[in-house]
Parts: sequence; structure tokens; C-alpha cells
Amino acid sequence: MKKILCFVAALAATTFITTTSTSCKFAPDQHDGDTVAASEFYPEDTAAIHAKKTAKMAAVKAGKDSVGIYYIGSGSTKDMIQLVSYPSRRDTMIFGKTRHVKVKGNADINHVVRVDYYLLNGKDSLVKYVEEVELKTKE
Repeated sequence: MKKILCFVAALAATTFITTTSTSCKFAPDQHDGDTVAASEFYPEDTAAIHAKKTAKMAAVKAGKDSVGIYYIGSGSTKDMIQLVSYPSRRDTMIFGKTRHVKVKGNADINHVVRVDYYLLNGKDSLVKYVEEVELKTKE
């Protein structure tokens, strides 16, 4: 009887120790406290965002394009030439080519060129001359 009593006491002690010293491994961790940034609770400052956008647009508008200097656009074909404004690339123009276009330098796509026009019927313009412009970089 003494052996059974010691066995039950040991079993009870083991059960008590294991249940109180360990926790459930599947329980989610709870991190109490201020863990969310304050910016999540307050609305964005729309005035500052608007001021940044208007300043950026004003800087773009202030930039001037070079007159008569263009990039050759990717929409150029055998019969048509696409000219994109330099340096902003905002404006695009498509012109027809004359039968024989004189080219000085390289007139591939994305090269900077200066063009000369042929006035057809007093209204339409065709490109008759393309000259590559060598840009000087500051080094």
C-alpha cells in the first residue's frame, strides 16, 4: 500500500510540475503595449503632399525644350519618322519622309538629331535632312 501511495504522490507531483512550468506551444503570442506606429492613427498631411506635387510639376514646366533638336522615336518606320522633344520627351510629332532623306551622322532610334523640312503644297511638311547632334557633356 505504501508503494501505491508513493507512486500516486510522485505522479501527482510530476503532473503539477509539468502543467505549471510549461505553457501551451500552440497559443498565439500576445505582445501587449504600444506596437502600432502613430502614423496609422492620424490622417496624412494632404497639404504637404499637394505642395510637393505642385513643386514637382512647376519644375517640369520650367524646363524648356531645345528648338529644332529632337530624339528619333521608336515609332519611326521606313516611310514615317517620329520626333520626340529634347530633352523633356513630352511632345511627339510624326512626319513623312521625302524620297531621298539626306543623313549626316547616325539617325537611329534614341539618337539626338536636328532636322530640316520640305514644304509640300504650302501646308504639309516632310523631313528632307537629318543631322546627328553631338552633345557635349561636362567632365
